Amino acid sequence: HAAKGLDAATTAATTPRPSSRRVCNMRIILESKIAVDELPPSESAHIAAPKADDTSSATAALRMSSSDQDNSGNGSKSSKSVTNVTNNRDDTLLFRSASYDILHSAFVGILTGLSVALFKKSIEKVRALLYERSSGIAKSNLVVLIPAFGGLVVSVLMSLGAFQPGLRGVVKRVDDASSTSRYATIGERLRLLTDSMRKSAASAATLGSGCSLGPEGPSVEIGMSVARACMDTSPRRCRDKADRIEWNHRLLSCGAAAGVAAGFNAPIAGVFFALEVLQDAFDSSSPSEYTAATQKKALTSTARLAPILTASVASALTAHALLGDHFVFHLAQYSLLSPLVGLPLYVLLGFVSGTVAFTFSRMAQFFQGLFDGDIGFQFIRSAAKGIPNGLKPIIGGLLCGVLGFFFPQIRFFGAETQNALLGNKSLPNMMLLSLLAVKMIATSFSVASGLVGGTFAPCLFLGSMTGALFYNAVKFLCASSVPGLALADVPAFAMIGAASVLAALFRAPLTASLLLFEMTRDYDVILPLMVSAGFGSVVGDVLDSKAKQANKRRRPALQLKAPQVVKKKLSRIKEQKRLRRDRDHVSWGDLGDPWEE
Repeated sequence: HAAKGLDAATTAATTPRPSSRRVCNMRIILESKIAVDELPPSESAHIAAPKADDTSSATAALRMSSSDQDNSGNGSKSSKSVTNVTNNRDDTLLFRSASYDILHSAFVGILTGLSVALFKKSIEKVRALLYERSSGIAKSNLVVLIPAFGGLVVSVLMSLGAFQPGLRGVVKRVDDASSTSRYATIGERLRLLTDSMRKSAASAATLGSGCSLGPEGPSVEIGMSVARACMDTSPRRCRDKADRIEWNHRLLSCGAAAGVAAGFNAPIAGVFFALEVLQDAFDSSSPSEYTAATQKKALTSTARLAPILTASVASALTAHALLGDHFVFHLAQYSLLSPLVGLPLYVLLGFVSGTVAFTFSRMAQFFQGLFDGDIGFQFIRSAAKGIPNGLKPIIGGLLCGVLGFFFPQIRFFGAETQNALLGNKSLPNMMLLSLLAVKMIATSFSVASGLVGGTFAPCLFLGSMTGALFYNAVKFLCASSVPGLALADVPAFAMIGAASVLAALFRAPLTASLLLFEMTRDYDVILPLMVSAGFGSVVGDVLDSKAKQANKRRRPALQLKAPQVVKKKLSRIKEQKRLRRDRDHVSWGDLGDPWEE
């Protein structure tokens, strides 16, 4: 039996391409032969030799198992090679897609930087034309008519067609267009750019004439218009609705980040603006099926964050090459309190700044309702509804001119007051309080009348005045109660107040903190900025929620009136919501609509 088993093993060993199983079988047979040889003759004689049929069948089974093992080994090797080729191909396609996204975002950033630079240069040209070349008018009482002239230009441009919506309105339009299988034609893209240029020209006339608004909102809208013009350039890349919406959202984020980066020369703040403010707009306006399909794909993923970073940096570099260090505050030497002593004061300043931001928001809504004829006595409502829409920007510019005649610091280019505070120069309390109230009224009136601009710069002004007032109040109290306590200088409180008001109005504490950090180039103040901005945004959110709940509690009173009165009231509110510009026209941020809820 052992000899025949050895012959079978020898025959199997002569077959080509031995496998591991066959070697193992040979080892077992050899071991069995050795065990038989070592047995005594009396025991080995009892081992019967196998039949020929059994030997041949065993040999055939051994060969079959060897061939099966060889085939399975070849199959596993081929499957592994196919898997490796597939993985390499997927890695190549992923690299190509990421490279395409980065190049596309860099193109959006460069175009946005060029457009914002031209926009800011046009503002300077308009200002020089109205205030320097016509010095006779600028130095006389007729200076009040210069902002009204800017309102006239806005009215003329508005008569050519409605302006594009703000941030949330743009997101809504993009989502609606992405829900269809139709792509924008070249003519539609050119029309989009033309409308964007018309609105930018209206903003340049508004700001160049001295109206109390800022250039940052239009800068963001310019970036988003550039992104919209670059959408759907590769239809094969977006095979379904969810991919197309996600890709368009990515481009809008690149455009918005590039707009903030070019407008403020702050690329880091531009990235966080896209992550904080724009993501909220995506979540509130996107279709439900898109939200359900992409709930695991956050905006902070690497594939989506890299293009935003690229667009922001490219836009900031382009704008800096054309404009230099623009919109940078000039800080003097100042001292900060120790963290343990200063932290309670910074938290308290955050609460005060949140209240100021909430007051500013409600004042803007009040003037908006006043211009729409929804607030005030009956004769005021009738008079407001009888004013043509083309006349309202002129009225807003005229009021800015009158207020700017007595307080030149509230004009768009009146940043000398902020630089004076940041230069460690204290101002009287009455002056600070007057500038705070007048700037708030002028900005709210400008927004409500239809003048085109943003509210980032006015928020920084209001925050600086708030911080300086808070510094004077704390200094007075400490001088009387704790004479030996050393306070931080006024530039620290002015910067912290500016960041807190901005964070409270836009619900973006990180964006506000990093924006002030990049504009001042001072790292020591970043921790107080973050603490105060965080508390300011919380206070603004709480106060706004309380106000909306109060508005909801007033609505059941309509049910107690006659049906015809209820129908008339609801139709008026519906018409007012249709005609009222959305909240993004006000600030492309969070100057909320009291009737929205």
